[in-house]
Amino acid sequence: MAAYYRNEGSRKHAVDAAAAVFREHGAFIRTTIRFQARNESQEDDLLQQLFLSLVSRPIPADVENVRSYLYRAIANDIIDLARRKARQRRRFERFAEDFRISIHKQAPTDAIVSEEDGNATFACLTRKLSRREAQAVTLRYRDDRSIPEIARMMGVDRRTVSHYLAAAVRQLRRVLAIE
Repeated sequence: MAAYYRNEGSRKHAVDAAAAVFREHGAFIRTTIRFQARNESQEDDLLQQLFLSLVSRPIPADVENVRSYLYRAIANDIIDLARRKARQRRRFERFAEDFRISIHKQAPTDAIVSEEDGNATFACLTRKLSRREAQAVTLRYRDDRSIPEIARMMGVDRRTVSHYLAAAVRQLRRVLAIE
C-alpha cells in the first residue's frame, strides 16, 4: 500500500501524507468534488477542507479501497458544508427578523409595555424638553435615525444635534431622578 497511511509522528508527516494522497489521487478527487458539489465556487473550499481533514485524520492503514474512502470523505465534507451554510442562513434570517422588528417598532406579543404605552410615556417625557431637543430625541430614539439624518432633517449641523441630544438626556435624567 501507499505511504500515506496513518503513521505516528509529527504534523509534518501528516501534511506529507495528505500531499501524497493528493498527488496520487488528485484527478479523482477533483472529478468527485466537481460531480458531488455541482457548484464551482465551492470546489476550492472543498479541496482545502479535504486536505485539512486528511492532515488531521490520515487514512487508516486498514483501508483497502482508498478511492472509496476518499469518495465518502468528500461526500461527508459536502454534507458538512451544506449544514454549516444552512445554520449560517438561519442565523442571518433570525438576525434580519430581529432587525426588521426593531426598525419597524413591532412590539413582541409578550412585551411588558405595549407600543401605545411606550409612545405615551415617550411623549410625556419629551414634553419636559425644549421643542428642538424633543424633536432630536424623537428622531434619534423613537425613529432610529442617525445623527447626520437628523441634522439634515432639522437643518442644523451634526454638532448641534449632538448638543440637543446631550442636553435632552441630562434633562430627562433630572426629571426621572425627581419622579
